[in-house]
Amino acid sequence: MATVKGQNLRLFIGGVVVAASKQCDLNLRLDVQESSTKDDTGDWANQMVVRLGWELRANGVVTVDPDRNDPASLLNRIGDTVQVELALASGEKNSVKGDIMLAGEAIISDVSITATNREESVYQVTLTGQSNMLFPLSVLCSGDPYRLVTADNKRIIVDPD
Repeated sequence: MATVKGQNLRLFIGGVVVAASKQCDLNLRLDVQESSTKDDTGDWANQMVVRLGWELRANGVVTVDPDRNDPASLLNRIGDTVQVELALASGEKNSVKGDIMLAGEAIISDVSITATNREESVYQVTLTGQSNMLFPLSVLCSGDPYRLVTADNKRIIVDPD
């Protein structure tokens, strides 16, 4: 099993990397609600899923980089729904998108900038998941409906029964 170094796992918004990022966090949460009745037996409460939510956060050093998602461009798009991807990156400034690990639509819900005297100015962007899709969907096509090959050459065998 290969490991992924932090500098090679980057957040992309609209296919463009988030500039000068120092850290990226994904939070997935499942909210439950008790649904017990007087008819239930046993000591444990019955729980049911109420909602599923996710958000991505990235923070980094404030830069002016119009070719990438810098703090100024993120501030101008607060409230917008965007396509986000958590992907492997390489190349110059680790900005060339490689394999996508997670993807979906999210709202740019928060952008904050902190400028402390005699320190680097930093920013944080929060993206709140808009849809429940956390992985990139790809269409599988094949002349044989029982043998499919994915884009990364994984073979899927379908049992018709």
